[in-house]
Order: sequence, then structure tokens, then C-alpha cells
Amino acid sequence: MSYTVITIGRQFGSGGHVIGQKLAEKLGFAYYDKKLIEMAAEKSGLSQGMLSDVDEKAANPWLYAAMNQTGQTNFGTVNFCTNDTLFNTQAEIIRNIAKTENAVIVGRCSDYVLRNQDVNIINVFIYAPMAARIKRTMERNGITEAQAVSLIKKTDKQRKFYYEFYTDGKWSSHSNYDITINSEKFGLDGSADIICGAVNLK
Repeated sequence: MSYTVITIGRQFGSGGHVIGQKLAEKLGFAYYDKKLIEMAAEKSGLSQGMLSDVDEKAANPWLYAAMNQTGQTNFGTVNFCTNDTLFNTQAEIIRNIAKTENAVIVGRCSDYVLRNQDVNIINVFIYAPMAARIKRTMERNGITEAQAVSLIKKTDKQRKFYYEFYTDGKWSSHSNYDITINSEKFGLDGSADIICGAVNLK
């Protein structure tokens, strides 16, 4: 039996997390986002706090190479190994999820991880105009406009580097996804409804 998995890539502040939750509720699917960190910690034996610090982040390979050349062993090297451990552990968990249940999975290169797997997969990317993302981030985090802009740019840069480091693909390229949705135009519920419609058609 093949299960259906919806993967969601998202710009920071676009509402991808909430859309994923709403979608899972509408379809009766399992929902995975931060829960993947908890599962990876249990499986790897590493602390959840340590894994949370490197979640959806790729370590700097140039720093790692420089450390190897000098023979140094410090936090930077440990951090690099932790990034890889988290990615590989989450990838294994994601593939197991796809074999056992219908699910919505947010981020973690899940579209790439599930390529060529025996699963009905729909890859989605959520985006929104910067003004809408700033407003949502300010309201959600209780921060100033300047702080919101800085957080959005920093997080998007981290997600882009993480995705492209592990997949060799382009994070926001429309060709990587089956559906791309402007959450500001359709709203969070409307965006979830559009994806539901696609699942029913498929």
C-alpha cells in the first residue's frame, strides 16, 4: 500500500507551519515539523537541545575543512557532525513515516528525501510578499519591524543554504515543487484548501 505524503517548503513568515497543521487536520493526516527533532534525538541519542540548535541548518564546510587541515577538534567540528547526524537521522525517520502513514511534513528537505520512494508525494512551496511576512513575524514574535526583517532574511538564508547543501537543488525554484502558493493572496485556510483539492484530484 502506498501512502500519501505532502511536503511543505516555506519562506519564513509565510505561514507554512500553520498551513501544514490546517492541512493535516482537514485530511486526517499525521503532522510532522518540530516533532522530527524530538524523534531524531531519541533515535540518535543526542540531546534535543543540541539538535534544535542545528535544525534546518548546514554547517560551514569551509570551516570544517580548515579545522581538518589544522587537526583541531572543537565545537565547530562537533557542530558540523551534528548537522549531518540530524539530517541523516531525520531522513531515515521521514522515509519510515512515508512507509507507514499518510502525513504532512514541513521542511527538512523532505521532498528530496522522498524522491524515488514508493509514496504518493505532493511537494508544496509556500511564499508571500515581504510586507505580509514582516507583519506576521512582528505579531507572532512580538518584535519590531527592523527585527522582523533581520530574522526573515537570516532564516531564509539558512534554509536556502541547508536545502541546497544537502540536495544540490534550488530551494525556491518552482520546478522543484508540484504546487507553489502565495499565502497572502489565498489566506492560510484557503491555501490549505487548495492543497486538499490537489490531494483529492491525485
